[in-house]
Amino acid sequence: MEDFESFFPMLKGMLEAIYGDAQRGLKIYEERYDAINYYRNYRATPNSFLLVAKDGDKLIAFLYARRKRNHTYLYDIYVKPEYRKKGVAKKLIETLEKLAGKPIRADTHEKALYAFKRMGFNVLKEYTEDGIRWFLVEKD
Repeated sequence: MEDFESFFPMLKGMLEAIYGDAQRGLKIYEERYDAINYYRNYRATPNSFLLVAKDGDKLIAFLYARRKRNHTYLYDIYVKPEYRKKGVAKKLIETLEKLAGKPIRADTHEKALYAFKRMGFNVLKEYTEDGIRWFLVEKD
């Protein structure tokens, strides 16, 4: 990753939106996935996609996904609050569809479920982890 210092506040914002506390989210993400180091040292590979959206030189959103055997799995997506409801997430997902292929699956928290449904995702299952209600969603 070329500019982790600009990217990191978005990662913290995403985790705060999910867990209600950025530090709690960072701890879970780091312990379970080593995600901070992963993003800091990210290098593109043929089946890995880290897309960013910018407003001029300012990072405003990101999406991270990987192509699996029979679907693309969307691990993380975040749009800064002031840029939401302006089609930024939709454009990132459309770009991912073109680059990686469908179907796209993601696990999303309850607060973001409506946005996923508006973009054509359907709920496959629901579960609870770390006190958060999650939904596995898919878009064909």
